[in-house]
Amino acid sequence: MLGVRLGLAEEGLASRLLLQVHDELVLEVASGEAGAVEALVRREMGGAVAMDVPLDVSVGVGQSWHEAGH
Repeated sequence: MLGVRLGLAEEGLASRLLLQVHDELVLEVASGEAGAVEALVRREMGGAVAMDVPLDVSVGVGQSWHEAGH
């Protein structure tokens, strides 16, 4: 989560991390930044812990948390 927040700032993105709910992050994504934010989230969350198997990172997009998850 911290890597995502720092990455948004380092990459100069206007999108922002709103909250964490268990193992999920909720972000407000600025117009035109969806691709860059998705790549950042996948990179940071997928590499959060060194493991022998890759971590699976799912990304959903929607106007609400419910819509993004379905």
